[in-house]
Amino acid sequence: MSEAVLATWQTASRTDSAAVVIPDGCRDLIMWAAPGQRPRWFVSALAGRTKIASLGAGDYLKGYRLKPWVRIDINGLLGSVRNQYLDDREIYCRIDRFCRLSASANEAQSCLAADVVTVAQAAGRLGVSQRSLQRLAMRKTGRPPSFWLMLARVRKSARLLSGQVSLAEHADAHNFSDQAHMTREFRRWLNISPSLLRSGVEQFSQLQNPGYG
Repeated sequence: MSEAVLATWQTASRTDSAAVVIPDGCRDLIMWAAPGQRPRWFVSALAGRTKIASLGAGDYLKGYRLKPWVRIDINGLLGSVRNQYLDDREIYCRIDRFCRLSASANEAQSCLAADVVTVAQAAGRLGVSQRSLQRLAMRKTGRPPSFWLMLARVRKSARLLSGQVSLAEHADAHNFSDQAHMTREFRRWLNISPSLLRSGVEQFSQLQNPGYG
């Protein structure tokens, strides 16, 4: 597997359907093949909220989930795979050619996904100024450090949500100011409340898949 790839996935739709897609902090190289057509390749956008993807009967998708903060030469990558069916080895070679994850970017994203509470704390651990961290995040991802900090917090807290403790206690344990703050962030990112999420909906199962935080 390519060093830039976090995971692979695939899905096939037997009927017209809709799939929930939650923010995972990654961009995917995706092959979408509809019946009787050549495959269409694209790179997914960096999502900031939950979306619904519409699938047609007989559609087949295979995705290569790229690691957070990977720098992608999108034109080069898509140009190298356009209209082709390729095996994993060929895809990984192309990803290695057109995708890069620098050491500084990897260190920064790992720090923001850890147990830091503020961007200032993350910058301090990295030994850089907040402004330098801001510039790095924007240059590599187009999103500020606060985006990555909250995405990791929401994903981690949602993944660990259970009925063993109250929602107020869970919010406090995961550095939300209170239960209402946690609920707002869950609805913003996942389009669902914490109480509904822990009842076992599609969003909860997706949170177990590899992603950011």
